[in-house]
Amino acid sequence: MASAQMLDSGSWRTRATKVIDGKKVTKSFTVSPNEFPGNPKKTQNNMAKNKSELLARNWMNNVEYEQEVTTVRKAIQDYIADRSNILSASTIAGYDRMYTYFADILDMDIQDISSRTLQTIINSWALDVSAKTIKNRIYFLIPALNLAGIEKKYTLRFPQNKPKELLPPEQNEFHRLLSAARSPEEKLILVLSGLYTLRRSEICGIKGADILRDMQCIYIHRGMVKDKNGKWILKDFPKTKDSVRLIKIGSDIMKLIPDIDPDELLIKTNPNMITKKFGQLRKIVNVSCRFHDLRKFAASLRSDAMPRKYVEKIGGWRSGSPILSSVYDKPFKEKLTAYQDQFNESIMNEYGKELFGS
Repeated sequence: MASAQMLDSGSWRTRATKVIDGKKVTKSFTVSPNEFPGNPKKTQNNMAKNKSELLARNWMNNVEYEQEVTTVRKAIQDYIADRSNILSASTIAGYDRMYTYFADILDMDIQDISSRTLQTIINSWALDVSAKTIKNRIYFLIPALNLAGIEKKYTLRFPQNKPKELLPPEQNEFHRLLSAARSPEEKLILVLSGLYTLRRSEICGIKGADILRDMQCIYIHRGMVKDKNGKWILKDFPKTKDSVRLIKIGSDIMKLIPDIDPDELLIKTNPNMITKKFGQLRKIVNVSCRFHDLRKFAASLRSDAMPRKYVEKIGGWRSGSPILSSVYDKPFKEKLTAYQDQFNESIMNEYGKELFGS
């Protein structure tokens, strides 16, 4: 009988083979060190290795010793606990929702989870959930199974991603949004997102101490997110490390920003309310864009005025971001028409004589 081998997940697996009814049968016995909490890591590993080998020997010798069943529920629970100290509260809250998404298989033995099991779940989601969301859920579950001792390679087919519809506002539409703003705060929110690239979570995370009037800058270094209990909290380092940045504000625009105490929030609302109120404003002026599309507008405004690397820095996109290329740096229809008219005029100026005579 082979000795136990450590898997990439840290679990120990022993494979044993014997003849049953004239046929060779191979069975794996996998034990995770997590089954022995409270012991030093080295001791946990030794105990897991020894138990794996013991289970295999007992099976070989026909000793009745059932391996404890690890369910999908337990695998998810252990996976979340294993990462609770290194992930944000909002990420953990998202992980907790996985129990709902995988409700149909929570009580299954992880050894029984096959490609067909997962493919059936994927197919059931396909009509109602985006391809990206489906992948996020499945690629959460597979590492959870791996941590629990399953080292399978799953063959899966995912739905095709649908092309994103790009809906940044046109110049005239943004003018209308600003004109229809129903309060100074609502106008300031539009300015911070549509002219200065801020995400809604970043807007809600600005405190008085972050407004650096002597430098005419706003220091962006936190966001407002939900914790695992659904409560809005402030969290440093919004989204990515590239998001920590100084946004330089024009002196006249700085007049729109009220004087507040260092610990006071600039915007007295949460990200969901920003989206809700923007939806109301959008209907008033008949503009078909989402609040997040204002960041696309802000990037497009800058694309004609400065090199790409500066747009990335201002907007908190990582260097070489494919998102900025494919989604945010979208030409305005009005400006495209103007450029084409200018080009056509230059053709006539240059070649009109040869084409149409004097």
